[in-house]
Amino acid sequence: MTNKFNLLFITSLLFIACADESPMESVNEYVSAAERQYAEDQEYQREEQIKQREQNDCYYGTSNHSASWCCSNYGYQCNTAKSSSSYYNYYYSSSSYKSSNSSTTSYNYLTQSKTMKFTLTYYNQLTSAWDGISAGGAYSDGDPTISFTIYFIASGGQSDSESTGTLLSLQDQGSWSGTATTTIFVPNGTQDIKVCPKVIDKDAFSNDDMSSGKCYTKTNIGKLANNSKVEQIDYNATKYDLIWEWYLY
Repeated sequence: MTNKFNLLFITSLLFIACADESPMESVNEYVSAAERQYAEDQEYQREEQIKQREQNDCYYGTSNHSASWCCSNYGYQCNTAKSSSSYYNYYYSSSSYKSSNSSTTSYNYLTQSKTMKFTLTYYNQLTSAWDGISAGGAYSDGDPTISFTIYFIASGGQSDSESTGTLLSLQDQGSWSGTATTTIFVPNGTQDIKVCPKVIDKDAFSNDDMSSGKCYTKTNIGKLANNSKVEQIDYNATKYDLIWEWYLY
């Protein structure tokens, strides 16, 4: 009888203990769990943002970490890292250097975006019969439309491109000199600028591409002072002379 009484007494105590937890305490526990989950989510997002910034810094060569760290974590700046079988040596060589007699660090690439002022200055037709006729032997029967595609290449080899659009359009005119100008945005991180001229002879039935097919590259853009003029010539062309220039500011 005593054992039955003790069992009944213990069961009653457990029931009372469970009943002592109020609805408000249950709500508080739920809120606390939600707050913990929110804090964990915020911390995860913060860590992801830090990783993204670190990856971007490695991409543009502005990271405070070493080249080997960028290489092993994100695959950027690998050629600047020490030789190791763990590094995949794919990307371009180092895009920065430190002067031996100065604490100032200079970069081969742009550390901020700039504007390019691009100007076509000279054109001259060198061969006759662009329209399929000799035109009396005069080199002035062409109808050239001239434009350029410009590539902005980062230290890792990634590139963007822009077109100048048509800078010059002539009709039966063999030579021209002057200034045909446009401005173009140059992205941050650009190390090399490659310019590809396009010369198209307009025709009533089918336009003829007279371009040389060659491009002309200026490297180490980060070392180029503002307003420092770069003059380039399409020296691979045999059907025309073409000269242009550009500078950044």
